Amino acid sequence: MSQPEGDSTLSGPGSRGLKILHVAETAQGGVGSYIEEIAPLQAGLYGERKVRVVMPAEHASHFRKLDRVALHTFPTEGVGRLRAMLRMTAMTLKLVRQWRPDVVHLHSTYAGFALRPLLALLPRGPRVVYCAHGWAFDREGSGRANAALQAVERIWSRWCDAVICISRHDFDSGLRAGIAARRMVIVMNGVADAPGQDVADEPWPNDGLRILFVGRLDRQKGVDVLYEALRRLGPRASALVVGSAVVAGERGATAPDNVRVLGWLPRERIDAYYRAAQVLVVPSRWEGFGLVALEAMRAGRAVIASHVGGLPEVVEDGVTGLLFEPGLGPRPAAELAGLLDGMSGERLQAMGEAGRLRFERLFHIRRVGAELDGLYQQLLEPVGVKAVPLA
Repeated sequence: MSQPEGDSTLSGPGSRGLKILHVAETAQGGVGSYIEEIAPLQAGLYGERKVRVVMPAEHASHFRKLDRVALHTFPTEGVGRLRAMLRMTAMTLKLVRQWRPDVVHLHSTYAGFALRPLLALLPRGPRVVYCAHGWAFDREGSGRANAALQAVERIWSRWCDAVICISRHDFDSGLRAGIAARRMVIVMNGVADAPGQDVADEPWPNDGLRILFVGRLDRQKGVDVLYEALRRLGPRASALVVGSAVVAGERGATAPDNVRVLGWLPRERIDAYYRAAQVLVVPSRWEGFGLVALEAMRAGRAVIASHVGGLPEVVEDGVTGLLFEPGLGPRPAAELAGLLDGMSGERLQAMGEAGRLRFERLFHIRRVGAELDGLYQQLLEPVGVKAVPLA
């Protein structure tokens, strides 16, 4: 399935009336943003009663745009991951039996691990589509652990009808893990236009360059690199940080005085901070795609990101932002500080304008909706298409 060079329209009588069930074991970060973008779009295409979402109850309140779809939530507060997965699995299987969706769309590793084998065993069950939103094995970790994760994904890929890759990097990583190309399809992420009505109500800590960070406060997202860069910049820059730590047992980095951590916010409020900032920094150590970069580009803001994973497919280096090399030790923070210190307001504005044009041309949610609809229709053809080739 190829990626069009512009907006696609969702049409055709065959698209009407499909019943789609989205399932996520966690909805914080990019997975939740993705579901909040695509589910309302599909509700408009298939009908408001035709799209349902299973997600943790503690996360559901952050997604106001999901009022057009039926939410089925399970409690996770105060329980371990295993019990949360069991609750998600039980709720999903009950919905599949009672509601009988045409397609079950699984999001992230844990949902895919728990449900793909079980759904494959159901007689006359739904078509199953799985998206890891960035492979669990495509990150820092021991060689043995990543090899085991690759084996799981390779075997489990046989128990679904299609594996969605969110970037070319994601697809190539899947190939290296031994997942058959015919089972994978690239559907790059996208976002819808934001209304832009909210106003940022939290000031930046100083009058220097206004930096924004959005994401989990863990090692993957590289917030410690940003903090060290800001220590070097001092009063010349400051940052607002939207997010919190979600990885159990991981000790977070200590924020310097020119950083203010806001925690998780509703996406409408985050959009206001994108517009008020001058630049978004995405210092990830590994990243399947980097949806926050798209959200900043939608708001007309420049992006400075690490050259990892799918980020170079989103950020056009030197045009919509800048890329820097990740690594160990103080070098990444020093390079990031140098890039931030050398950016004029005029150059940041020009990059932001270019980013907005790139978002409109390549990354609107309408294109994602059209490609997913085409995939669903292909899988539901009477002859049965059990794997989707990459064209």
